[in-house]
Amino acid sequence: MRKIVLASILFFGVLIFGAPLKSDSNSAHAAAAPEQGGTLNIGLHIPLSTLDWQSTVGHPLPQVMGHVYEGLFGLGSDLTAQPELVESYKPSEKGKVWTFKLRTGVKFHNGDTLDAGDVKASIERWRVTGPKGTGLADLASIATPDAHTVVFNFKSSMGQFLLLLLGSDENKAIIMPKEVADASKTPGQLTEVVGTGPFRFVEYKEDQYARLAKFEDYSARSDKPNYQSGKKVTNVDEVIFWIVPEASTRVAGLEAGEYDIITEVPDSEAARLAKSDTVEPVKNGPGVLQYMMFNHKTGLTSDRNIRKAFQAMIDPAEIASVVVSDPAFSLTNPSIYAPESAYNTDAGSAKGKSAQEYLKAAGYNNEPISIQVIATSNTQNRIAVALVEQAKRVGINLQIKSYDLSTWVANRRDPNALNIYTSGGYWVDPSLWHPEFNGTFPSKEVGFISPETEEIFAKLASATTFEERKALGEDLQTAFYGQVAMVNLGYIYRLIAKSKKVRDPNGNLALGNLTLHGVWLDK
Repeated sequence: MRKIVLASILFFGVLIFGAPLKSDSNSAHAAAAPEQGGTLNIGLHIPLSTLDWQSTVGHPLPQVMGHVYEGLFGLGSDLTAQPELVESYKPSEKGKVWTFKLRTGVKFHNGDTLDAGDVKASIERWRVTGPKGTGLADLASIATPDAHTVVFNFKSSMGQFLLLLLGSDENKAIIMPKEVADASKTPGQLTEVVGTGPFRFVEYKEDQYARLAKFEDYSARSDKPNYQSGKKVTNVDEVIFWIVPEASTRVAGLEAGEYDIITEVPDSEAARLAKSDTVEPVKNGPGVLQYMMFNHKTGLTSDRNIRKAFQAMIDPAEIASVVVSDPAFSLTNPSIYAPESAYNTDAGSAKGKSAQEYLKAAGYNNEPISIQVIATSNTQNRIAVALVEQAKRVGINLQIKSYDLSTWVANRRDPNALNIYTSGGYWVDPSLWHPEFNGTFPSKEVGFISPETEEIFAKLASATTFEERKALGEDLQTAFYGQVAMVNLGYIYRLIAKSKKVRDPNGNLALGNLTLHGVWLDK
């Protein structure tokens, strides 16, 4: 009998992705014919808060429902949006009209065939229920001139960011049958879980497990596998996601053969697991950027020379190394875009004068500058201690102020309380920075905004080719670094682990949300 572990307090983390920690035996099997059948058992770190992926950004919906549902687009291995249910697409010259041609012969799990009406109804529901659906606020109408054509008409220019908006797995614009979308008006409440993905939903036992089964009538793309897009192959008969909140229980279950893959493994386990004959660690990304945020409107940090001094003093390798137990899970990279992103660049990252020169230009006289941390956040506290030491070396009087969560949130909005705080996240597209750097975050009284970056964000919103957006992304990073909108403190990675019986020829387990396409089990 499989043991089910419950917990009263759960951490809703974000599973991320990157390069494998070490090479496994997959390469030796990549050319071999995959074995068919069997059950893949996953030790999942948190339960499903809902079955309605359209209505939440919460995990672990992408890990589970990413196999049940598809969208018009999905993420490719370079983290750009690639066609999924779309056969082809074309924007008008100024991006106000986007025309999508759908793949033909795609079946839903209930036997119906996908058509344009399903897409329209699904997108209209996502606009209302989805946290990210507000990105379509400028959408005037959706037309369906025939069964396989969908036309988005915008009030103003909409650039290629639209594709990422539709394909992002954080809160995906998934496609369901029209009758399900129309009948499911309330966020978080679906009448049925019916998609077009390679697995169909079977059941969810709350706080125990979610079960998926192979969809025998799945219609795969013909192009090569490409993470969440491209050709998807299903080799196992079913997948069971067991809810196991305790990390030690997940690790023990993996080593005992109870689970084939487990999520959210402490990086302190990496070295030990790497020596095992039966299991192996897999590093996940994209790298999570740790970064420093400032009060840009008042106080010492409103002086660009002070911010430049911090920028000049930072040793990101030293900071990243104190955040993780294993140095293999930290990385120094000059970009504000994840190392795995197609937008990653070193533009504008070259340092100028020394920290002491910037402090002299600012007329700094050892006045205290505070960095606020959440008392219970190990990551923030470790970073702050390292920053205090680095500041001392260059003559900055940096002091740590520790608060409970609610006070920390309130103080970072207060111009009279905030100097500096740190945060973390990953960005695979330049436009994703705009919500935090448009002058309103964390409040209008402290947030960063500039005419230069606002102009770049506006151009990014309307650019319809990747080449345009790539160049604009470099411009944005150069502006961020030149004005010290934030300071790059280095990247960290997370860890999953798997049995060596699990074969993953496409490397998808190192690319994020447990994308199991192509995976098989050695008998």
